[in-house]
This record gives sequence, C-alpha cells and structure tokens, in this order.
Amino acid sequence: MIEANKLLNSPLFKDFNEERLEAFISTATYAIRSYKQKDIIALQNSTCQSFLLLYEGQVETVMGNEEGKQISIELIKAPHLLAPAFVFATNNRYPVTIQALTDCKIIVISKQSFTLLMQQESIIMNNFLRIISDRSIFLSKKVNSFALQSLKIRLANFLCDAKGLQKSQQEISENLGVARPSLSRIIAKLVHEGILATEKRKLIVLDYKALHKLAGRQI
Repeated sequence: MIEANKLLNSPLFKDFNEERLEAFISTATYAIRSYKQKDIIALQNSTCQSFLLLYEGQVETVMGNEEGKQISIELIKAPHLLAPAFVFATNNRYPVTIQALTDCKIIVISKQSFTLLMQQESIIMNNFLRIISDRSIFLSKKVNSFALQSLKIRLANFLCDAKGLQKSQQEISENLGVARPSLSRIIAKLVHEGILATEKRKLIVLDYKALHKLAGRQI
C-alpha cells in the first residue's frame, strides 16, 4: 500500500495536492517491488520502459565497461525517481546499473499512467522538467570531475557523496576507475593532513569541513 504523504516528500510531487495524488494512486497502473541489500534493480543497457520511484531505502548507480571496471555515479535516497529521462529516450536503455545499498521498495509506474499525469497536472510536468534539468547539470559536473579534476579532488567528492558510508580502498579504486597505488598515495597525503584516517582497511573521515573545502563544496 502506497502512502501518499510519503510521496509528497519526493521532488516529483513538490507542491502537489495530497488528494489529487491519492486519486492518481487509485487509478494508475503500477507495481511495488521489494529488493534486498545488494540486489540489482536494473542492469546497465537493459531496456527502460517504466518509471522507477524509490519509495524506501537507498541505491547506488554504477557505470561499468566490458573489462569489468566500474565507476560509482551517485547515491540516491528515497523518495526519488531513478533514471527518469531515459523512458522517453530514442535509445531507452539504462546508462547505469542500479543496485540496492539497503533493503528497498520501488514503485514501478507505467509510462502511459505517468504521461497522462503530466498532461493533466502542470505542477507534475514542471517538477519533472526541473528534475531532468538538474540531472543534466549533475551529469555535466560529473563528466568534468572525471575529465578535468585531479584525483585528490575526485576522491574528496566521492567521500562527500558517500555521506558517512565506510569504503575500502579497493571499493574506491574500482568506483573511481584508478589504480590502487595512485589512490594509496593520495590517501596517504590526506591522512597526513588529518582529513582522513584508516582503520581495518576502511577510510574514516576525520575532518568533514576540510574535505568539503577540498571538494569545493559547502557543508
């Protein structure tokens, strides 16, 4: 059973009327799917035919290549849409693999039901356009970070996005697509600066303020 008041916290339903949302839920074609931690929700290059709304939990989007190298793109918490723009794409395939970081519930909404909602409700259409526009900006910055930024800044951004989740050097090297020796040298510098510490092969952030400053972010 979907609780409308939980969905109102989603950017998609920002400023939307709860009664109208309940009416949409009662008439829309959708399904609720449950996933366990580490389950694959969608595979990279699989066809994207419906809208996925993360109702509960947290997921990670990862991009990989044929050699097995992977890069972490984003961590997403409920309630947010997952890969929203690709349903309407000419080549409507997921550009990333979506994996559950925690136990999750996903609302799978049919393209037809969602399109009708946008046609009937200008608020939803404007929210959706804002979401995909923000995604474009985010992905542009992501490309910039991989193409132009130093490994030190990329690592700082990655740890800021991790939001307290402890990561091993192996996990980070795979997500950033860099060799372990290069990563180890940068980590050693940040440990020397008092920003990071290592414990049982995991990285611990000691100074979040300095980490955000290095990444060019505000806390």
